Amino acid sequence: MISNFNNCSKFKQQFTPEKLPSAAEYYSTIGLKLSGSGKWKSALCPFHEDTKPSLRINIDFGGFKCMACNEQGGDILSFHMKRYGMSFKDACKSLGAWGNHG
Repeated sequence: MISNFNNCSKFKQQFTPEKLPSAAEYYSTIGLKLSGSGKWKSALCPFHEDTKPSLRINIDFGGFKCMACNEQGGDILSFHMKRYGMSFKDACKSLGAWGNHG
């Protein structure tokens, strides 16, 4: 258990969340067409064959939930990891939020 905590601490030293794009920027950059008003938007779900927008996305913090396939997560990192099959570290690197502290 202690080694897992140490690994977590190491990640915290490398992970720079303030370098992540905003949720609205991220979701539009990857090509999701968001519709609706307010902070919860709808889009076609990329996790299954979707013909009606069943994915709900909170553009304030990036949380998402598909009302059809039940895929869900709490932020854009979670979405990126699931959508592209990446580890936490690889998703952070891909989004420009890993390393380069200073």
